Amino acid sequence: MEKPASPPSDALASVVKSLQSEGISSAQRLAAAFDQAGHTAFLEADLLSGVGITVVATGEASREAGCGNAGERLIRRAIFSFANGRHGASFDLFARAIQAVAPEVALGWAQWLATELQSRAAAIALLNALATGLPNDARTQWQIACIVAEWPDEFSRKLRQTTLSRAWQVNPAVDPALPVQFVLDRRFAGDWDTVEKVCAAQLAIDPGHTEFAWQLACAQWRRYDPVAAEKTMRRVDAVLPRNSAVLTAIAQFVAEQARYGAAQRLYQRALELDPSSVTPAVDLAELELREGDWRRGWARYEARLRRTDRADRSVVVVMARVAPLWTGQPLAGRTLLIYSEQGNGDDIQMMRFIPALAARVSKEGGQLVLVCRRGLYPLFARHYQPCIELESGAFAQYGGPDYCLPIMSVPFVLRLTPDQVRGAPYLKADAAGIAAWRSHVRERTPRPEARQIGLVWRGSPTHRRDAQRSIPLEQLAPLFAVPGIVFHPLTPGGVALPENVPHCDLTGDYRRGFEDVASHVSALDAVVTIDSAPLHLGGALGAPVYAMLDHVSHWAWGTAETQRWYESVTLFRQPRPGDWEPVVKRVAAVLARLNAPAVPL
Repeated sequence: MEKPASPPSDALASVVKSLQSEGISSAQRLAAAFDQAGHTAFLEADLLSGVGITVVATGEASREAGCGNAGERLIRRAIFSFANGRHGASFDLFARAIQAVAPEVALGWAQWLATELQSRAAAIALLNALATGLPNDARTQWQIACIVAEWPDEFSRKLRQTTLSRAWQVNPAVDPALPVQFVLDRRFAGDWDTVEKVCAAQLAIDPGHTEFAWQLACAQWRRYDPVAAEKTMRRVDAVLPRNSAVLTAIAQFVAEQARYGAAQRLYQRALELDPSSVTPAVDLAELELREGDWRRGWARYEARLRRTDRADRSVVVVMARVAPLWTGQPLAGRTLLIYSEQGNGDDIQMMRFIPALAARVSKEGGQLVLVCRRGLYPLFARHYQPCIELESGAFAQYGGPDYCLPIMSVPFVLRLTPDQVRGAPYLKADAAGIAAWRSHVRERTPRPEARQIGLVWRGSPTHRRDAQRSIPLEQLAPLFAVPGIVFHPLTPGGVALPENVPHCDLTGDYRRGFEDVASHVSALDAVVTIDSAPLHLGGALGAPVYAMLDHVSHWAWGTAETQRWYESVTLFRQPRPGDWEPVVKRVAAVLARLNAPAVPL
């Protein structure tokens, strides 16, 4: 294989950009000028060949035959072909090129394409050809995986997945970092069998490797076995005692067994070892809130704002650039922004406290402006003004805010105690919207005479506990067996209900986010849901809600089947992790009674 004569040139980049923006003729004139000036050789010929134009010139073939770096010229032609939209021909040229150049040369071209030419798509095409052409070269497969690791597109993700797997299969020891990266990739893919197998093998070699222990424990937890996850982390603790992160992990899996007192003690020990650690402080705060110790819990929960690993586009980072955090400064003549921070369900839960805080700010002579996500804006704006859509960034319309505060800090600011929470409804759907959705339901439901029941069985897959709170569709069979029910999915874009289940999916008609969801819920007889935003929405509206909770669930639902947040919500909790059968059967029995004919007096 040939070594490179020189790196890709600025001249090549200029011609490619000219081809993309001005067309073949302009690019040809530029390439010819570079060739005539001696800056390049055969650049014009490679351009024309790449775009599919055959040129016959006296002596051209013999002169080209004597030109070195044939593999790199094939790469240049492939680049021109890709820029001209001839992607199939481009891949064929890349495939020929990688037979004639060393792998490191092709890798260098791919880096140049991505960084200098800003064409990740072309780089992916080249790397894909390289990965396909050298499937048994573990070093090359690993290097490709490293190059595309930071590229967020779907093609890069799939290529990384493929090359990591190939590198692992050919030579797991090709690089010390490969085992961890392979495990993380398998975790992302939900391949828990492989995660467990690889981590167990690595821990047999190095029992104190905290990353492999953590990934193994997570796999066991995702399989509803927090006891095994706890044991895994305790083995690491025996090798690495007095490690705050290890104790925090043990505490998490102890808490997942509903052993809250033991988990609290472990979190406290972790904080003694590292008082600045955020994760044990936040997790301990949630345990304190769960158990009703709100004086400590809300204050400790502020530790979440000390996180340093937030993405630049996260809402907390963005709002920190808009205005400084309010920590109790006088608000006379000032504007305070309260903004959406975590999930939609959290925003709906905290919305009940906005009027109380607004009254306090107004009493001081200030103004509270609510800033919420686009999906919540139509609903929230009807209940509180002034209100801004977060995505609009229209903060300057109020003269520029002086302070901001995330909505999950409102209870701390109000020094909220459990006895101050009332379960009465505090949101209401638009009357015209309710009427329109009632008519819509009657027109679209396959059985207007049946009970119309909202249904949510899956949450956002990015949620940390989504595997615990979401229910596999097949486990809902007892619900679907109840006669006289039509189910209405309430979350757009999910898996469709089976055709043999009477249902009416109207989520494609949502145009105003949660405003439409609120009207839809208000037009139904009841809602059956997992622990997700529709639970909070139904409760805030005062609609009958039957909540199917995993064994531990969100801190707001306490430790049993009672809660103070919503008087219209009834809880049904798993008796043990992963055991949905008794929960679903109990809810099915409630629906059967709901649908039973009235008993005559």
